[in-house]
Amino acid sequence: MPDYDVIRDFLVQFHWISQTVEAILKGEPVPPATGQPPSQVGKLISSMLSLSERYKSLEGKINDYKRKQQAQEVALKNMTAQLDIEKKASSNAALLEANLKRAERRIDDLISTNQALKGHIMELSKQLMSSQQDLASSEIHARSEALRQNAEGAAEQLRNETQALVSILKTVQLMDTILSPEEVVKRACQIPLDCFGCQRSAAFLWEEDSASFIPVHSLGMKASLISAFGASRLRGMDLPVLTELLAKGSTLVIENCWKTPTKGKVYVGDGRMESFESPFPFLPKEYIEQFEIYSLLAVSFASRGKVLGVLFVDYGNTPHEFSETEITAMNGLGQFVGTSLDNIQRQQAATQRLLKLERLTETGSVLRDIEAAISSIYQPEPMIGMVIGMVPRVIACDWVSVLLRDKPAGGFYVLGKLDDLSDLVYGKGTIPFDYVNGAADLQADRVLHRANLETESRTSALDLYLVSHGIRSDVYVPIPIPGEVIGLLHLCSRRVAGFVQEDITLAQDIARRLGDGLQKTMAQRVQDRRRTNDHFKEMQTLIDNLSQKDFTLGDYRDRMIAHGLEVARRLHLDEELQGWIRYAVVLQEIGKNAIPEYILNKREKLTAKELAILRSHPTKGAEMIKNFRFSQLIKGLKFTKFVTPLIRHLYERWDGTGYPEGLKGEAIPIGSRIVAVVNAYAAMTTGRPYRQALSQQQALREIQEAAGTQFDPRVVASFLQLQNQKPS
Repeated sequence: MPDYDVIRDFLVQFHWISQTVEAILKGEPVPPATGQPPSQVGKLISSMLSLSERYKSLEGKINDYKRKQQAQEVALKNMTAQLDIEKKASSNAALLEANLKRAERRIDDLISTNQALKGHIMELSKQLMSSQQDLASSEIHARSEALRQNAEGAAEQLRNETQALVSILKTVQLMDTILSPEEVVKRACQIPLDCFGCQRSAAFLWEEDSASFIPVHSLGMKASLISAFGASRLRGMDLPVLTELLAKGSTLVIENCWKTPTKGKVYVGDGRMESFESPFPFLPKEYIEQFEIYSLLAVSFASRGKVLGVLFVDYGNTPHEFSETEITAMNGLGQFVGTSLDNIQRQQAATQRLLKLERLTETGSVLRDIEAAISSIYQPEPMIGMVIGMVPRVIACDWVSVLLRDKPAGGFYVLGKLDDLSDLVYGKGTIPFDYVNGAADLQADRVLHRANLETESRTSALDLYLVSHGIRSDVYVPIPIPGEVIGLLHLCSRRVAGFVQEDITLAQDIARRLGDGLQKTMAQRVQDRRRTNDHFKEMQTLIDNLSQKDFTLGDYRDRMIAHGLEVARRLHLDEELQGWIRYAVVLQEIGKNAIPEYILNKREKLTAKELAILRSHPTKGAEMIKNFRFSQLIKGLKFTKFVTPLIRHLYERWDGTGYPEGLKGEAIPIGSRIVAVVNAYAAMTTGRPYRQALSQQQALREIQEAAGTQFDPRVVASFLQLQNQKPS
C-alpha cells in the first residue's frame, strides 16, 4: 500500500519548484519553500537564482550600452549640425570644405560602426531572451558565460569607439583659423591626455630658417625637466628619417626607445601598420635618456607634403602598447592639426602681403605729399614740420626730429619732438655737437642705427636723455645737399630693435627729398632777401607819397633804422625779427595820416579830446597796414602778422601807463620797445612847429632818465652804449 504522506510531500515540493522556476523566468520574487526540499533540488534552485542575478546584471549593462548609444547618436547629430554651421560660416571655403569632408567621412565610418554595434546589441538581446527560455536546461551556465564575455567585448569596443569619437570632435574644434599656431598646438597636446589617459605630450613646430623643431608646449612633464624641454631644439639634419616620415604625414610608433631606437611601426591608413627600420635612431640617445622615454607615439603635423610640426605622446618610463584606436585617432588628430596650421600660415601670409601692399600704397602717398610740401613751402621750418608729421604714417616710431647743423653755434638746431631740452641746449634750441654720440660726423652715405641704447658702451648726454625718457633704439639718417650734410633725420622708438632695414631705407629716401627741398629753400631765401631789399626801398617811396604831412622824420630815418638794427643785434635777436623792426621804423608814423593836421601842428596844449585823437594813431596805423595791400609788394613774408603789433604797441610804457592797451614790461613786443627808444631820440633831436630840437646829449639824458618808467632799461642801456661808442 502506497505511502500517501510521502506522495503528498513530493507533490507539494514539485508544486513549489514549478512556482520557483516560473517566478525566476518572469523576474518575480521566489516564493517561500514549503518543507525541506531534497538536496539536489536545493542546489538546482540556488544555481537558478545565481544565474538569474547574473542575467539581471547583464540586462542592466545592455541597457546602459543602449543609453550610451543614444547619447552617442545625439552627439553625432550635434557634430553634424556644427559642421553645417562651419560650412556656412567659413570664409576659406575651398580649404575648409576639404577638411570637413574628411571629418564627414570619419563620422560616416563611426555611424556605420555604431550601426553595426547597434545590431550587435540587438543580437545580444535576442541571445538573452533565448537564454531566459533555456534557463532551466543543463547548458545554461555555459551559455551565460559566453554571453557575458560577448557583452564585455562589446562594451570594450564601444568604449574605444567613444574615445575615438571624442578625440575627433575635439580635433574638429581645432580647425578655427582665428587661433594662433601656438594655441592650436596647446589644444592638441591636451587631447591624448584627456581621451586615452596618456601620461605626457610634447609639441614642436618646424622652423624653416633654422631647419629645426622648436619646442612649443608640453603637458605632464616633471618640473625639473620643463626648462630642459624649452631648450631642446631638434635639428632636422640630426633626424633625417624622422623628418622624412613626418613630412609624409606618417604617424610613427616606437615600442622600445631603449633597446630598439631604430625600429618602429608606421601607420599607413585604414588601421594598418607596417614595420619600419631606420639606419639611424629616430631620436637622439641623449634626448631619450634625459626625458626617460620608453614607448613613444610620434604624430606628424603635415600638409601638402611639408612638415609643420610633431606631437610626441608617451607614458613616461613605462612600456605601453598603443592600441589601434589610439593610433588611428592620433593620426587623424595630426592630419587635422597639420591642415589647420597650414590654413593659419596661408592666412598670415595673405595678411602680410596685404599689409605690405597697404604700406607701399601709404608710402607712395606720403612721398607724394612730401614732394608737394617741398614744392609749395619756401620756409624751412614749416617744410621740416610738415615732413616730421608725415614720417610716423609710414615708419613706426615714437619720436621724430630734425637736427640742422649750426656751425657758428657749434651744434645742432633741433626741430621736432625731443620734449624739454633745457638741460641740453643753449641759445635757441641748439645741442652741442659733442652731445650727439657718433652722429655729428656722419657722411651722406652712412647711417647710425642703434638697436639698444641701454647696452651702448659709450653714451653721450643726449643718449642718457633719450634712455631716461624711455627710448630704447634710434636711427640717425643724414640729410644731404650737394657737397655736405646739412642735418640729420632722427627717429626714436621705445622698443628694442624698433627699426628694420626697410624702415631705414625709407628714412633715407625721405631725408634725401628733404635735403632737395632745403637746398631749394636756401636758394629761394637768397632771392627773397634781394627782393625784400628792393621792396623795402619801394615801401619807403610809398610811405613818402602817402601823405604830405611831416611825419617822415626827414634825414633821421636811415639813422633810426641803423640804430634799431644795431640794438636788435646787441640783444641777440634773430635775423627775421630784425627785418620786422626795420619795417616798423619806416611805418611807425603811418597812423598820423588819419589825424587832423591842426592837431599835429597845434602849438598850444591839446585838449583831452584832441589828445585822445592823437593817441589813436598807433591803432589807426595798425589798421591801415592790414587794409593796405603791402603783401603784394612783399609776397611770401608774414608782413601783417609781425609788423602790425610792433606799430600798435609803439607807445606802450615799461611801467604800464602807456597806450593803447596799457601793456607792461616784457608783455610789450621787443620790437616795439626798440623802436620806441630810437623814435624818441629822433623826435627829440628833430625840430617841430611847436618846439625846438634838443641837443644829442640832452636827448640821451632824457632817455636815460626815462629808463624803467617809459623805456625798457635793457634797450636803453644798449642804445646808450651804442651812442657812446660813436665818434663825437
